This record gives sequence, C-alpha cells and structure tokens, in this order.
Amino acid sequence: MKKILLVSICLIGLAFSHGQNVISRLEIVDATSGERRVVKEFQGRVEAPNWTPDGKWLVYNSGGQIYKIPVRGGEPEHISTGDVVGCNNDHVISADGKLLSISANGPVSHSQIYILPFEGGQPRLVTPLGPSYLHGISPDNNYLAYCANRQGNYDVYVIPSRGGEEIRLTSAEGLDDGPEYSPDGQYIWFNSVRSGLMQAWRMKSDGSEQTQMTFDEANNWFPHISPDGKKVVCITYQKGDVAPGAHPANKQVELRIMPATGGELKTLVRLFGGQGTLNVNSWSPDSKEFAFVSYELPGVLNESSDVGKPRLKGSTVYDPDTQGYTLTGAGENVWAQADQFHFAWVKVTGDFSLSTRFAFEGEGVNAHRKVGIMVRESLEGDSPYADVTVHGDGLTSLQYRPKKGDMTKEIRSGMTGADHILLKRTGNTVGIQTAKGEEPLGHAEETEIKLPETCYVGIFICSHDADVIEKAYFHDLKLKQ
Repeated sequence: MKKILLVSICLIGLAFSHGQNVISRLEIVDATSGERRVVKEFQGRVEAPNWTPDGKWLVYNSGGQIYKIPVRGGEPEHISTGDVVGCNNDHVISADGKLLSISANGPVSHSQIYILPFEGGQPRLVTPLGPSYLHGISPDNNYLAYCANRQGNYDVYVIPSRGGEEIRLTSAEGLDDGPEYSPDGQYIWFNSVRSGLMQAWRMKSDGSEQTQMTFDEANNWFPHISPDGKKVVCITYQKGDVAPGAHPANKQVELRIMPATGGELKTLVRLFGGQGTLNVNSWSPDSKEFAFVSYELPGVLNESSDVGKPRLKGSTVYDPDTQGYTLTGAGENVWAQADQFHFAWVKVTGDFSLSTRFAFEGEGVNAHRKVGIMVRESLEGDSPYADVTVHGDGLTSLQYRPKKGDMTKEIRSGMTGADHILLKRTGNTVGIQTAKGEEPLGHAEETEIKLPETCYVGIFICSHDADVIEKAYFHDLKLKQ
C-alpha cells in the first residue's frame, strides 16, 4: 500500500532564516574520497564539532550547552560548564585532550573565553574583555587565539591561557577571524576580508609575515589545518551570495581542501549549511577525516537558488505569520533551450502533487513575466523540466523540455488568469490543473516526459527581462507524496 503524506505549509518552520525548526546532521567525511557518513541526526540545531585527540569523541554545542558523542554514533553526553551558560560555536580542545576552552556569556559581554577540564567543571574566565570568540589553543597550552572586537574593529588576538594582557596580532581594516595554531605552533591560520573577499591567511605566531593563502573568486572562511600539518579545509560561500564579511546559516556552501603549503582548493562536499557547519577545527587525529554539520529546514520548500545565471539575483523569504513565500527574481525567460529564473525548491522522490495560490506584485514590466510550479531534473539552465506556468497577461500553460538542451514545448490551458495551480507527477506522466478564485481545480492537461526518480520540485518566478526584478506572493502550498 502506497503511503500518502500531506505536508501543508502551516507545518513548516522559519525557512530561509536562522530558526529552531531545523534538522542537523553531524557527519564525517573522508578527506581523500569525499565519502560521507552520518554520525547522528538531531531534531534541532547542533553546531561546530571538534574531534578529540584520542579519536573517540566529537564535541559540539547545542542550546547554549556543550556535549560529546562517540565518533561511531550513539547517545550524546553533557559536559558540564558549571554556572557558565550560553556557550556558542567557538570551542576548542587542547592538543593533549586535557582542556576544553569555550566562548560563552560573560560578565561584560555575550561572548568571553573560559577554560575548564575536558571532563567538565567550573570554567575559569580568561578574557576580561568582550566580545571575544575563541578559535585556537597553542600546542603547549600556553596561549589562546581568538577574534575580538576592540574599538569597532574585529582583529586577531592572543592571550596567556593562565590570564593576563591580550596581544593584538592584526590591524587591517575589516574583519580578521578564525585564528588557529598550526600543530607545530609556529603559525596561526586565520581568515581576513582585507583583500576584498574573505580569504585564508597565515602568519607567524607572533603576528609577523601575514601571508594570503587563497586567491579565488569566493569567500573562504575558517581554515583548519590537519594534525599532520599537511592539509587545510575551509568552508566556502560563493561570491555575491553573501557579503564578504558574513557567514550566515542556511546557505549553499562547499567544504574545500588544499595543501597547507598553498595551492588550488578542491571541493569535497556541497551542502546546505554555513554558520555552525565548520566553525572550529574538526580533523580526526590521523588527518584522514573531519567532521561537520549539515542542515535541513523541514517543510514544503527548504532551499532556493537562481537557475541559469540571471544577471540580477533573486530571493526567497518565508513569512511564518502569513505562512507564505515571497519570491523575487529576474531572468530572460523559461523557454527555448535554456532558462533563467529564481526557484524555491525541495528534492522529491517518486510521484507527487504540489499546489499553490499566488499573486503578482503590481502591473509588471513585461506581459510575459512568469510564475508557476516546476519539476526539474537539475539546476542547470538547459535541464529537462515540466511546469505549470502563468504569464503576467494571464496566459496559462503546461511547458516542458523533454531532453537536456531541447526546445521547450507547450500545451496551453483552456483558461486564462489562473491564480490557483497544481502540478503532479505519476510515473512518466506530468499533469497540471488550474483555477481562478474559489472555483475548484480543473482544466487539466498532461504530457509524457521521462525524468529521474528524484527531482527538484518547487515554485518559480521569471521577469522575462534580464534587467528587471519582479515579485510574487505564494500561499496555501500543499505537497502530497
């Protein structure tokens, strides 16, 4: 018996925002092959794994607390931090495994640095000033390295772990973040926006010889050096997707690796994540693997992207009060042999139906601006697809591209001006239904198209003008699988 799942938009959380209704997957990846395995899936947000030097535990933060979990999986164990609360995703384990240093609420700031035994206990405050965000402990345990805001600029500082005067190591305008000692203690790796994009840098542990290590057209955050000193992994946001000095949650990001001597970054993992994914060093002791966190926002649609590289970037915003989506987007067209548009989507396997009500904003610039529901093989511009599309002038149709790079075909609906639409897939048959106002869905059309078992399914907008952004509102989304 086929199980039918009805997912209504009223069930979803704060999609495309840093909400609490999130699924977190604590994962490990092979640094050579890119093969991934899930240690544990959590209902709720967990962040920033460390790998203990004895190889047995992953340490992470969640809900302002610190936990550890066996590398092989199992149940988490709480690490007590006494009366210190609000632990964030900047925490580090000493090279000998005896000490845990954390960033948490302090007497003068929401983030100050403490140190405590790895087994737990009452932490000792190290940094009297804040905000201070920990990222590194020297191999001899004598110094802590951190990012701190002093007089309006974020720079790299070090401080004796026993306490004392902090020492400023960088002074470039803009953000310097993520300082981490090399295993031999001679260098500190960090990321800096001083070149215009966020890039990985390296300097001597006294702050001298500050040297840029990555140079590509992307924003590379949090370089983490492996215990053998040979490899560096970082998390990458695409240029234009975020401001160079921002590392938000809920973005399409990449985990990339390069030799510690410098060189080309190789992508190992593409995932939905960002803040919390790889904030601190998470290498295994043998330097063969590292841990990270990927995320999923449960609901009808949990990701969005521009397809076909439109000149102007689109956006997707979910409003929990109205339980609707607002899409903005540009793009020349969804037609012919390739498409440009903005797409909010979820991956769906097998048969489905998705329906929504919608409205354009304003009169628009081009009568053939489009919104609709689409099923698509890939996010490439010339991908095979099928959709129910409604033009700004009311023209409503079933469009489809049978093969990659083929010309789009069209079956026009018997009605115009639809504001309630449905797209469904049953095997290799894709069909549409349309309606206006409160009338029931009807005016059905269908076609045969062979698509993969798992496809991208969602709502879209296209302005039909490369230099124009259009906006539309979608509500009452219902997905049946």
